[in-house]
Amino acid sequence: MTKFKSNSTGEFVIISRTGNDCLVQFVETGTIKKAHISNVVTGKVKDQYYPTVYGVGYYGDFEKVTYWKQAKQLWQNMIKRCYCEKDTKGYYEKVTVCKRWLCFANFLRDLPKLDNFENWLRGQNSNSVKYNLDKDFIVMGNKIYAPEVCCFITESENKSAGAKNGKPFTRNKNGHEVTNHV
Repeated sequence: MTKFKSNSTGEFVIISRTGNDCLVQFVETGTIKKAHISNVVTGKVKDQYYPTVYGVGYYGDFEKVTYWKQAKQLWQNMIKRCYCEKDTKGYYEKVTVCKRWLCFANFLRDLPKLDNFENWLRGQNSNSVKYNLDKDFIVMGNKIYAPEVCCFITESENKSAGAKNGKPFTRNKNGHEVTNHV
């Protein structure tokens, strides 16, 4: 079987072909999807289950609801805080994301079930109170982002809770601790 290389998400093989329509399977994840032969030979076939976001997150198959772009940014920032050690301002050592939420499609489906989701959605409007996704408001000291323990709280509550829970600082671009005044 001939292996082809995606421009961004690993190797794949054609498992069937009818005219210009192919069914391909990605070697690393096992994902199967339809593709046009021209996209196959040019490597323009993407595996939505390949971890392209900080080496752990992947998009999956999701419906583009009205807030999907804001949710995507929220999800990417969450993944970054947990897995990008180069992020001197926001990296959380020893904090992880549950396996379910490493997939954006699952995260997007779970968001409306979180407390204060509607407030977060309204807060996307520049004239409204901003809400942040929080992992340790429900369970103090929690180290895992997961649907059972996350909720949305106001930005001011989040900053205040961070200072009270021993996070009265962030790191500047040089990696030095800077005191937060809440």
